[in-house]
Amino acid sequence: MKIKLIIIIIILVALSLFAITKGNIFIVPNSCVGCGDCIGVCPTNAIEIIDGKAVIDTKLCIDCEICITSCTYKAIRKNK
Repeated sequence: MKIKLIIIIIILVALSLFAITKGNIFIVPNSCVGCGDCIGVCPTNAIEIIDGKAVIDTKLCIDCEICITSCTYKAIRKNK
């Protein structure tokens, strides 16, 4: 019983830490050319092109940073 309680506590702490750090990835509009490379690599489909620029849906984004490494124009960054 104690082991189950400890596991539940660990999971809750991990989830709360994830919630605190979520939403740190953003688009630099002046750098984005709307090529769509980021859309193809996003595992949660959190990115779409609106008016020629990438837009991140922060509710869907899991901060995996795959889009950052895929952006040729360095238009996707992460807050520190």
